[in-house]
Amino acid sequence: MMDFTSSLYLGMKHSSKELNDWQQLTTGVPAALGEADLALQVGNYVAGMQGLEEGLTAPSTLHLYWDLFDYLCHQPVVLFIDEKVYPVSRYGIEKLLIRKVPVHPFRHFDADHVAELIRKNSTRSTTPVIVSDGWCPSCGRAAPLQQYAALVKPLKGAVIVDDTQAFGVLGTRKRNGKPYGQGGGGLLRWQSLQSDTIITIVSLAKGLGVPMSVISSTHQFIGSFARHSQTRVNSSPVSLAHLQAAMNAFRINRLEGDERRSALWRNISLLRSLLQRAGILVQGGIFPVQAIRCHSRQQTIRLWEELKKRNIRSVLITPHGEQQPALCLIVHSDHTPGDIRVLADAIKKHHFLFKQSDHVNTLTGNPYRTGSAQTIPGWKAGA
Repeated sequence: MMDFTSSLYLGMKHSSKELNDWQQLTTGVPAALGEADLALQVGNYVAGMQGLEEGLTAPSTLHLYWDLFDYLCHQPVVLFIDEKVYPVSRYGIEKLLIRKVPVHPFRHFDADHVAELIRKNSTRSTTPVIVSDGWCPSCGRAAPLQQYAALVKPLKGAVIVDDTQAFGVLGTRKRNGKPYGQGGGGLLRWQSLQSDTIITIVSLAKGLGVPMSVISSTHQFIGSFARHSQTRVNSSPVSLAHLQAAMNAFRINRLEGDERRSALWRNISLLRSLLQRAGILVQGGIFPVQAIRCHSRQQTIRLWEELKKRNIRSVLITPHGEQQPALCLIVHSDHTPGDIRVLADAIKKHHFLFKQSDHVNTLTGNPYRTGSAQTIPGWKAGA
């Protein structure tokens, strides 16, 4: 079975033979009472990759968002959250709503809309906090973090970025023709952004293949966040197995990361080229998550079934919660050119199923789409 469903973008698997030994799986105490030195090393290494001062580990992004929203409940903030933000990034936001903290959704990656909302809803006694994903795999583009940071900096606010998708894939851009840049430090490096307003949350489960998470920012913020964390008091810390896997991922990234990213780009370029030559529009831009659309829901499901018959695994998605599904193909660095050609040939045999667009973004390969911010129950209208 040829698999195009896994999000292990750089093919990091971390078999037991690759990892250093550990004497016990977990410490037996919550992180607040005592944390393995390795956890501190991993957190700070992830922060350093992004150009940030300090990082703190957690078992998942859910743990971090739960704590983060509880932390913000006790701060004089106004929250501005991207309407299309990853669902986990909303978990725990009810705490803010219960405490009457204003929460305003804004149009996806629309810095002008955020600026308008900040002007209308910020006061002298509050600070603005923007919550956004870093890279959107559904529309194949990056958040305008430079603009977000510039908006909140004069008001002593913050930008919370979930950089899970880009971390490990994107990095420092140099004039070498590499679209992903180098190092895998994520979107901050890719956009050359350094700002003390930035707070990042990243899961290492995508680019680095380790299901654990890190929150990174300034020393001051991380210290305050750790002291107020509930999950660090009431749940187990990241296991030693996961921490050793993270150290292995860092080693692989240092030795082979840029080579793996180059292989990933070659595979994506080959797939897009083969399909576009056949007149099939591919969405996703430079990112591993590629999607194609058919004329109808039934035809999309039919294409998925036809690929499955050929032992090709793909996944059906509804980008940004749309009603019409798309066929999603996740490309890895360890797919071979032969794998890509087999996939493209199988898709081209069903060319008549595909929906084409008259308006295409030449940078991302995506149709232009318009829409307005969602109205989410309990949120103040973002008008």
